[in-house]
Amino acid sequence: MTKSALRAACLTFGLCLALPLAAQKPAPAAPKPAPAAPKKETKKEQPKRPPPAGLVDRYISSWLQLFPTEAAARGDFSQAANLEDLPPKRILAWLKYNQTIAKEVGVRLAKPDLPAGERLDLQVLREQARLEILTYDTLRRHQNDPLYWTSILTQATVFQLVREDRPAAERLEGAARRAEKMTILASHVMANLAAGDPDRMAPEHVKAARELLPPLAEFYRSGFAQAANQLPAGPKRQKMATRLDHAGKSAAATLEALIPFFERLEKNARGNPRLGLDYPAYFRATTGLTESPQSVAARATKALAVKRSEAAEHCRAIWPQFFAGVPLPEDEKALLQVCFERVERDGAKTLDEFIADYRQLTDKAVAFVRQKGFFSLPPKLKIRVDRSPAYFGAALVGGIYPPGPYSPDAPSLLFVPAPPDDTPPEHLAAFFRDFNHHFNVMITPHETVPGHAAQLTLAAHQPFKVRALFFSGPYVEGWGSFSERVMLDQGWGDGLARVAHLKKQLENIARVVIDISVHTEGWTEEQAVAFVRDEALQKEQFAGNMWRRTLQTPTQITTYWIGYNQIMELYDEARRRQGDKFVLKEFLDGMMKLGPVPVPNYRRVIFAPPPAAAPPATPPKS
Repeated sequence: MTKSALRAACLTFGLCLALPLAAQKPAPAAPKPAPAAPKKETKKEQPKRPPPAGLVDRYISSWLQLFPTEAAARGDFSQAANLEDLPPKRILAWLKYNQTIAKEVGVRLAKPDLPAGERLDLQVLREQARLEILTYDTLRRHQNDPLYWTSILTQATVFQLVREDRPAAERLEGAARRAEKMTILASHVMANLAAGDPDRMAPEHVKAARELLPPLAEFYRSGFAQAANQLPAGPKRQKMATRLDHAGKSAAATLEALIPFFERLEKNARGNPRLGLDYPAYFRATTGLTESPQSVAARATKALAVKRSEAAEHCRAIWPQFFAGVPLPEDEKALLQVCFERVERDGAKTLDEFIADYRQLTDKAVAFVRQKGFFSLPPKLKIRVDRSPAYFGAALVGGIYPPGPYSPDAPSLLFVPAPPDDTPPEHLAAFFRDFNHHFNVMITPHETVPGHAAQLTLAAHQPFKVRALFFSGPYVEGWGSFSERVMLDQGWGDGLARVAHLKKQLENIARVVIDISVHTEGWTEEQAVAFVRDEALQKEQFAGNMWRRTLQTPTQITTYWIGYNQIMELYDEARRRQGDKFVLKEFLDGMMKLGPVPVPNYRRVIFAPPPAAAPPATPPKS
């Protein structure tokens, strides 16, 4: 997820599954005193930051103040008890502020003598300001897309509940206070959407947002109070459970009151969910590419055919090992379908076995990287792998929650997406076929090391906060996909794990074609599903999920292949230019030096001239 159109904070499995199937959305204030921590816990005060001085720091301060939910996602809990306060006037002021910032940054970037680091920070800030202007002026998402608001509602208390590196009593008190403020946020939801244009409001978006509300309300009514079980048994736990129960029921009632309002919006909505003429600007803001979307789609279409051939060649190579005695299909697509079906056969039988597989694979991946020594892991890397907390119930939380720049030593949380315990056996079996063992082997490096957990832990320790806050989607997701390939090339996994990787690559390339074609060529759902099924050889449910994602979070799904392609091109060029002097560790470590910024910036790191040799010392005169 995440950056992306919705600045995803959880990044996983090509999905961002958060309370429920939502994305994300948004300070510094003086830290507030927290309640006494429970026994055996040490209260961690939020560090006081100096007053913002420079342009970049002032912008960050304003952004964090405006979006407390996003601040928590980035590890800043100085507003732990606050929710977004976004009446129409404040959003208008934010838009004008970004317009002013964009002009001021442009003036500064025109100066030829800017240090390289400052120039990069300003470029990141300029792109963020442009994205905000697109969001609030061009698209007016706060007025025309209810998904803008459900992205905030669904993330409102997540980071208070799951960030167990902070004292439980402090976190839970903040969560309760946020839940109590849902009524104020809901009033702003209605005030902004009531001012929207029915001709620009897509019924598909309203319907998707409306369908998020009932399970979210049920979570607050039935599951919220269970979070108190994080406290030791006793009166304090009981008191907190009562507190959360009251706050949760208040939040549930507020969310349910929004449902009829959304129903009325849906009846009147006449807009098209496709961005149409607005797509190129949004595509550029998300990907950083100046190339036209149509040109990118054409490249992706060609790449899809090449990747199919690569996958077929690999399947032929492993055929004697895994398909002894089975006739080799001559048709490329038929061959790939047989290989893909073989991969699906090896999966968990129970949810406990599924979670255990991920825990074991994560430990093995860390040990593998350490033993091979081709990438420098963060010194304090911590990864906790678990099923989504039980108290979330049907409001499934899944994904990698990396430490933010304001809590860089926190562990990365990998919440494995798992269906509820009462899932029918046939549906559970289908889930395990999709999330099979070979898929798990392949995707673990993407999510953990050297992928997102390592990448974003290192980024959190960067001194340049702006880069970690407004990270480049292609760099982040491209690196995750590139990590899959690097690990496989170094000997991680077997031939079937590479089949799973190649199948995922076909899906990622198809995402680019689908996203661009839907929004600029008017492709229908039937066209999109047929393309994904017939050309990328994915199942119907994957195709349907891709259709929903391109309508709800346009351009985000393009970042996987675009970023992967950029990093692979840089990698291949480095190997060609450096020949026998190419060192994988130097390349991989070099790709971490600037933080999560657009990939092209790394050319000056990877191809930096060697430092000049010091002149020989002049011998002293005798």
